[in-house]
Amino acid sequence: MLRVIGLVASLTFISKILGLIRDLVIAHYFGTSVYSDAFNLAYLFTGNIFIIFGCIGGPIYNSVVAILPKVKRSTQKPFLKKILWQSMYIFTAVALIIYFAKPYILNAFIDKAKHLEYFNLTLTNIDLLLILILITGPNAIIGALLNIYKKYFMSSISPAITNITLIVAVMLSNVSLFGMSLALGTTVGGLIALFIQWPAFKRIMDKGNKSIKVDKREIHDFNLILYPALLSTGFAQIMTFVDGFFCRGLEEGSWTAVTLSSRLIQMPMGILITAVIVPFFPKISVLVKQQKFDEIKRRLLKLNFNLIMVCIPAVVIGCIWHEEIIRIIFERGAFNARSTEMVSSLFYYFSLGAIPYVLKEFLVRTFYSFGDSRTPLYVMVVTILLKAGLNYTLIPVMGLKALAFSMMVLNIISFLALLVFFIIRFRKVRGAVKSLN
Repeated sequence: MLRVIGLVASLTFISKILGLIRDLVIAHYFGTSVYSDAFNLAYLFTGNIFIIFGCIGGPIYNSVVAILPKVKRSTQKPFLKKILWQSMYIFTAVALIIYFAKPYILNAFIDKAKHLEYFNLTLTNIDLLLILILITGPNAIIGALLNIYKKYFMSSISPAITNITLIVAVMLSNVSLFGMSLALGTTVGGLIALFIQWPAFKRIMDKGNKSIKVDKREIHDFNLILYPALLSTGFAQIMTFVDGFFCRGLEEGSWTAVTLSSRLIQMPMGILITAVIVPFFPKISVLVKQQKFDEIKRRLLKLNFNLIMVCIPAVVIGCIWHEEIIRIIFERGAFNARSTEMVSSLFYYFSLGAIPYVLKEFLVRTFYSFGDSRTPLYVMVVTILLKAGLNYTLIPVMGLKALAFSMMVLNIISFLALLVFFIIRFRKVRGAVKSLN
């Protein structure tokens, strides 16, 4: 297990470093300008869907990891084909809705009369990024299958491909493409990342049983986890939309500042989460099937303790030297002292909320391993309502910083709520199994 965690952590570290270099390049060329705001807002409706739903740790990935080890080997191949088509239908519908509704959606985020260039640039970026939504399902399912069959390299390194392509696109673009280079590089990178995983996926599928009969019970079990998980993750996306909406009346570059500060704190947290998710939760799903609850409890307690110990240094450094970190990393080119002040004020509160964020993310995946995706959904719905209320109340007092402060508070609340509900569910399931034995 430790060897696998080390491998995945190393590959994820490479991807995250390239992600940081990507952000440095974007900050150097665009700063907190209308170009970066347009790309980041367009990415909110397109690329975020790809990242949140289509990558490691997303609802489709988690649902496949939770169910596929329990699927009979003879029906795995038709099972995977079925859910591939199912996911493509879902996200094609999402892409079409966004394509036709984008002018109306953007009216809620941009005052078109005052910021016409910003509005039009965002429309163009959305059009260029829509392809990412179409490949969301295949990317998640292929990544899950590769990790289940211990083909960790391709699924872990593929995000690095997107970052490299984006960096190259920005550095090579001419003035006429300046406002579109970010979207073009991201889309091409996403396609390349999917294609490089395809050969390994095909080899696994070719070794599968030739049966074309799908077990409807397995599809039913998969959907019982998938659809509440999709809704829960969708509501998490709505929370991001809530922040985007409240940026409407703030100064130029506000949404870019939120994006940069959030990405920076998620770099170490993302390495940690991905490194543990890949090998740990398939094993938890197997232990749940085997009803080894004492072993599950031991592993979860050990994992959570280790997570806290690993996160504490990052939190302390981020809180004490938040301004210095942003200045050293970003302040050059178009990223000036004003940009540093905006990003660092947000980075401070995101750092404070890092530990409950990580623990919450692992609790959500643990619920999925137990076949329960509804409890995280209910918690997420309440969290969104609280987020809107806190933003509305705090922005007049704290300004832009309110977006990060409210997120910190809600990470703590949602973690504690999920912890209580999980303890209740764990005791209930273990008690039911013992009574049967």
